Amino acid sequence: MKKPFEPSVKVQVLNKESIQKIHNATLEVLDKTGVAINTEEGRKLLLDAGCKIKDNNVITIPSKIIEKAIKSAPSSVTLFDRLGQERCILEGWKTSFGTGSDCPFILDRETGEKRQCTYNDVAHGALVCDALEHLDFIMPVGIISDRPKGVADVYAVDATLKNTIIPVVFTAHNKDTFQSSIDLAVAVTGSLEKLQEKPFICLYDEPTSPLKHMPEATDKLIHAARLRLPVIFTPCPLAGATAPATGAGMLVQANAECLSGLVIQQIINPGAPFIYGGVMNILDMSTTVAPYGSPELHKLCAALTDMAHHYGLPMFGTCGCSDAKTVDAQAGTEVGVSVLMSTLNGQNLIHDIGFLESALITSYEMYILSNEAIGMAKHIASGVSVDKDTLAVDVIDDVGQAGNYLEHEHTLKHFRREFYFPGIFDRANYDGWERAGRKTMDIKLKERADEIIATHQPEKIDKTALKYMDQVLQRLKD
Repeated sequence: MKKPFEPSVKVQVLNKESIQKIHNATLEVLDKTGVAINTEEGRKLLLDAGCKIKDNNVITIPSKIIEKAIKSAPSSVTLFDRLGQERCILEGWKTSFGTGSDCPFILDRETGEKRQCTYNDVAHGALVCDALEHLDFIMPVGIISDRPKGVADVYAVDATLKNTIIPVVFTAHNKDTFQSSIDLAVAVTGSLEKLQEKPFICLYDEPTSPLKHMPEATDKLIHAARLRLPVIFTPCPLAGATAPATGAGMLVQANAECLSGLVIQQIINPGAPFIYGGVMNILDMSTTVAPYGSPELHKLCAALTDMAHHYGLPMFGTCGCSDAKTVDAQAGTEVGVSVLMSTLNGQNLIHDIGFLESALITSYEMYILSNEAIGMAKHIASGVSVDKDTLAVDVIDDVGQAGNYLEHEHTLKHFRREFYFPGIFDRANYDGWERAGRKTMDIKLKERADEIIATHQPEKIDKTALKYMDQVLQRLKD
């Protein structure tokens, strides 16, 4: 089992007083304003639990019901890999990193141009991620354009499962395609019970801002709860458009949207695995774009993580994404800042690695660049070990003013752990860089992606399971 990383250096945005104020304001919003529940089943569940209907489909939720749901939800959720080993332990400040999901476009590896994603692109994306040391889970990276549109989400899960062993977090068009993706995972494990015991898939679901639960999202949330499969329930408000322009107001609304989903899930199945979260973005008033490299997104996501830590709920975070159109200096800057922030902030399941053009383009090169940034961020966040051996008083005395540390056994003992060794970044001098072919970072990233796709071989799914997976896909055509 890969040991989960937990930062020693920690960063918070909110203090205890601010957290309590946001929590209290959230309770007031849910009890006074309420949320629109646009399915009869969802409304009945809440009304039977003691909530009240305000008007039309709007349900108000008393604070005692919210507090009960928070207490019943597990503080730790584990996602396993396809081989049944623990991979993402989502609790406290432990971090796991993975891609973003469902980009309509990809940067073509040969031309560098933007084009629509295909089944093979999603498969190759999974292959690249499987090979990268610091990526712990994957979301199917593209919206597949060469399969039937209504079930393309299921084909994306199929392409991903077959090319990686790491956990797969996925979206679904509706309850039916969600069930088909579950069927693919059951084909791998052999039974639903085994999948429930060691889940290696997780549904990504979301409310609609402001304060709405649409039928498809609610149906999927209820279905996941009844099957006791893990679900991420993540609002995606836009400050100034679908949420207040102030950070605090946005946090209150997003918290209300997320916790109201938690209430529905916990009413159905107390203790079912729930992952809190929110992509806390702004509407750029000059472009009307939702910018994924904005400092606001990462600051407010960190603040929402502070709320998750307060509640003891696993957090779905965001990093490794950019508004750049190609892997350039802007992309590198936005990746580096966001990866470091999410690591120091202790976000648990951190997604969106690989996004370009504000979540419209995916890029294998971005996965590799972000993988390097994660390694660096972990090294910074690991802090400094201070004990008798590392203080090195006797070593300093031994070397004195005339010796050197290069030949000392203390250096040999410690440098591999104390020093960070880059995987793809260049530290040679200019002459060494010239001798190596004067390769710029874009060339090195492309070559690394090509190498992985040509040579990497993840653990294969056995033939019997593949046969059952093909039957699931065949049913989509019938």
